[in-house]
Amino acid sequence: MSLRRREAWPWWLLVLASLAAGIFLRTCQLGSQTLIDDEWHAVRMLIRADMAGIATHFGLADYCIPLTLYYRWLYDLGALSEWQMHLPLLLAGIALLLWAACQRHLAPLPVRAAWVGLLAISPQLVYFSRTARPYALVAVLAPAAILAFREWRSRDRRRWPWALLYIGTTFLAGWLHLLSLVFTLWPFAHYGVLALRDLARGRAQARRELLELIGLGLLTSAPLIAALALPFVNDWGAMAGKSGLDSITPQSLYRTGLMMFGVGAWWLFVPLLALCAVGAWRHARRDRDLVVLVLGMSVVGVSVIAAARPAWIQHAAAMARYAVSVLPFLLLFVAEGLVDLAGRLRSLASAGVAAVLVALVALGPMPGWFQRWPNQYVEHAIFQFDYDERENPYAQLLELGPVSPFYRDLAKQPPGSLTLIETPASFNSNYTPGPWLQAIHRQKLKFALASPVCGVGRWDEYSYLATGIRFRRVVPLGDVFDGATYGARYLVMRLQPWSLPPGLEQAWPDMADCVAKAEAKLGAPVYRDEGIVVFALGGHPPER
Repeated sequence: MSLRRREAWPWWLLVLASLAAGIFLRTCQLGSQTLIDDEWHAVRMLIRADMAGIATHFGLADYCIPLTLYYRWLYDLGALSEWQMHLPLLLAGIALLLWAACQRHLAPLPVRAAWVGLLAISPQLVYFSRTARPYALVAVLAPAAILAFREWRSRDRRRWPWALLYIGTTFLAGWLHLLSLVFTLWPFAHYGVLALRDLARGRAQARRELLELIGLGLLTSAPLIAALALPFVNDWGAMAGKSGLDSITPQSLYRTGLMMFGVGAWWLFVPLLALCAVGAWRHARRDRDLVVLVLGMSVVGVSVIAAARPAWIQHAAAMARYAVSVLPFLLLFVAEGLVDLAGRLRSLASAGVAAVLVALVALGPMPGWFQRWPNQYVEHAIFQFDYDERENPYAQLLELGPVSPFYRDLAKQPPGSLTLIETPASFNSNYTPGPWLQAIHRQKLKFALASPVCGVGRWDEYSYLATGIRFRRVVPLGDVFDGATYGARYLVMRLQPWSLPPGLEQAWPDMADCVAKAEAKLGAPVYRDEGIVVFALGGHPPER
């Protein structure tokens, strides 16, 4: 084995370790996760609309058209589950790591190894790979589109496969999330300006390059128009109503930067930003065009989004989601800077990079996500709204209230040894105390639809009449009353609603009547206090 090959082995080991770490972080406890917040938009839409209705509307709530069509197909097959909803995003998150590892033309092996490591441990990318929203798909499609455009433009022969790849990835990313287009269409402006400059200078090929750009633009716009024209026509009022509402502030932009780099403190952000700047400078020495392209795409894309003033954009988490198209490139530049710094360690450079990656994980937010077991609320806003608890309203405004002794007694049992079914249950971060209570009792959770047993109302996330749903974490309360346990030991009936901040209005069934029905079916409760009533399931006595 040559010295050169021997020197490459530590970097390949880092790539493999990063892939393993990235897969672990994306799959850890994923099978037990509860759908929460915006993940429910698609579920509600697919229940009330057929395929044509889904494909031709954006909806008042932001559901993703292609993902919702996929979910509707599963629903029609009677196979829609939490795992099936998460699977495309999980695969996209893993595909991004593999794609980056293969970009030999973009960076040398040490930089690619560090890049894969940063992508693998990025809290934003881990989160996007675990949530039934389109951002993990956009995170891999948008960079692939940018690089495909560059390949198409730079090659003299066999350019059409790269043109098709660009058209396909740009279309899919735009169909998944409209705002990705402000990034993926930017190469037309970037290279159009260069072509116009060359035309003014009398360069012979400039006119042909302009015509090629126009041709590719027309071909790219065709599938976009075909897929998006009717949704725009049908829901123009709703789309217009969601713009011009909120604004980016210097503070929110700063906190967006923190979230994109996966940290919550300035003293971690500043070194990472410095590494990104150094890395961009070093990369520009090899490929100035990519750095200028990414910089322009970032500045213009963020500016366009800021000018549109979409709802909730004042929150850093929203802007970080919308700008996910540039995140892989920012981490590429950080990797360049990190390898440059670690290069001073010579033969220990790969170990130095690995140590930094481990430190970033340890000092970032993810230990708080996974050190709790079980934690079925990793996607809850307490973990994802902001990585600094001092800036996270779900931490600062929390008033958990009295905690039932029943939950504290459960903590005496081995973690995850028991399963509870709770009802009524909300899957909105503002209306569930689940993350905090589960951290106390440390047992597994399932949830029951209170309708129609407890009356019919808006306290359930979706209609009990939905026939094609096979969720493992949400079950019909009527089945529980009829003797089904779904592997649970206790049914916990919550008597009062809960909200953060306290006092938010929400629908809630008549729990006195519902508890009476439970007693008629299940017998006397094994525990009761002012907040909950607990019934043993399957003939089990209470655990003490």
